[in-house]
Amino acid sequence: MNKQMSLFVGLGNPGQKYENTRHNFGFVVLDEIAESKHLKFKTWDNIAEISFYKSNNGKVWFLKPMTFMNLSGDAISSFAKYYKITSEEIFVFYDDFSIPLGEYKIRMSGSSGGHNGINSIIEHMHTGDFPRMKLGIGPLLRFMNAADFVLSQFSQEDREKINLIKKISVKVFDEICISGLDKTISRFANIKL
Repeated sequence: MNKQMSLFVGLGNPGQKYENTRHNFGFVVLDEIAESKHLKFKTWDNIAEISFYKSNNGKVWFLKPMTFMNLSGDAISSFAKYYKITSEEIFVFYDDFSIPLGEYKIRMSGSSGGHNGINSIIEHMHTGDFPRMKLGIGPLLRFMNAADFVLSQFSQEDREKINLIKKISVKVFDEICISGLDKTISRFANIKL
């Protein structure tokens, strides 16, 4: 079966203070995809920013939780329940410091791997069965703890790798809309950058 997605989620923290931090890479990528389609976000129920896109296969939603990372699942599960979207129809973009910056991994399901945002989604949706694209922000610096590292700012030197992942994420989104999830994963899952 070639799955179609109904909801694309980018994880991050709201507010100017967090804008250029590694933990907001999910927001950055979702913003890039929305911008490529000339879309604007609006507030939904004071817990998320949403937008939608009409693809050939119907309407797909974009969502950025405004509940802070640790409570991401609250906004996502509320929205999914309201629009009758199952966990398997939700595709999540989020940061992962175990993957080097400029690289990514696409998975159909899995555990949180210690990521608080993913942990919150699993807790609220009662399952880890949702596809996701892990966006590399690593390596974790030896002298920093994980919490400080993910909230640290990207450097100017990181821009090229960030832009590469932004472009690839737009291609992944487009491919999902055209060909479905399974074909997209087989095409993008093992690309070496």
